[in-house]
Amino acid sequence: MSIALKQDVASISHLASPHRTQALIAASNIQPDDRVMVIGRAAVDHLLVLARTGCRTATAIRSHKLCRAGEPADVVWLTDVAAIDAETAAAIDSLDSPRVVAIDLTRDCAKAALLTVTEQLRAKGLVDQAIHKVAGRTVVVAARPAWLRRVI
Repeated sequence: MSIALKQDVASISHLASPHRTQALIAASNIQPDDRVMVIGRAAVDHLLVLARTGCRTATAIRSHKLCRAGEPADVVWLTDVAAIDAETAAAIDSLDSPRVVAIDLTRDCAKAALLTVTEQLRAKGLVDQAIHKVAGRTVVVAARPAWLRRVI
């Protein structure tokens, strides 16, 4: 397991509950061999639950700005997203070609904002999309279908 995170103990967030992490695991259909990248303030908390549940390869990054170009991941979680804005769009644009992307929103977004992000994900080939409610939060999950994974 690799952890690509500058450790700052004083600023580690305890916002990620094991229940939310389990719901994200279920929503994004993570398999033990998947390479998972968690991006967000509570990434380390999610990473610990992923390790306890048997995920073999995971990376925790506090900000998408710290992602290396082309860093491989099968599943990407953008966690604790306050709004779908330019920073969220930049994070999505920086992704290589994951099988699944899940965006954990801290509060409900307007339908127009959700439409914008789902269109952006669709343009990256993540066409199978669903919106879930998890512990009072909105989670957008987008997946690349198997037939498209062979093409891209």
